[in-house]
Amino acid sequence: MSNIVELKSGGKISPIVPTSIEEVFRLANAIHKSGLAPNGIKSPEQITIAIMHGMEIGLPPFQAVRENAGGNGRPPLLGDAVPALLWAKSFKLREWMAGDGEIRCAFCEVTRPDGTKIERAFSISDAKTARLWGKQGPWQQFPERMMQMRARGYACRDGASDVLSGLYFAEEMHDTAPMRDITTRMEIEPPARTAKAVGAE
Repeated sequence: MSNIVELKSGGKISPIVPTSIEEVFRLANAIHKSGLAPNGIKSPEQITIAIMHGMEIGLPPFQAVRENAGGNGRPPLLGDAVPALLWAKSFKLREWMAGDGEIRCAFCEVTRPDGTKIERAFSISDAKTARLWGKQGPWQQFPERMMQMRARGYACRDGASDVLSGLYFAEEMHDTAPMRDITTRMEIEPPARTAKAVGAE
């Protein structure tokens, strides 16, 4: 008798989506036992919350766990996961760097499905004011990338609050504690002079 198993191709691959809290917890336990959960979420309960939070904003379970960074009592996502959420909802995202010296600035522009554009910026000067510039870790190794994440966070929360529901980026939460310290006027309304100084369009 042959032990060969015939494999069929052409089937559509779909994510596993729990339909009850019991199924969520079973999946969370499986992920926990596998040892493949991110370092920031170590218990089945934390994984459960990550899955439920991800489902609320449109992420399938495994992506929700993979992109969840944990921390400060709120489930933040890695900044790289956010564009996918917006693109899935027909938003557009444009990012660029401009300027030199103290006015070098990261820009992010979010275009909503109705065409409304929301632009935010974060400059070297802003980073120094927030005591982030030269900070040990990613701000020393990848300063422009960190500026990009800040500008993206401001623009996406202001321009796509209906998608993100106040979600913060892991990169931001790792920078500053407690949470109230990063909810400043600079986030909601970056200085217009900074954008003008670098000739933003």
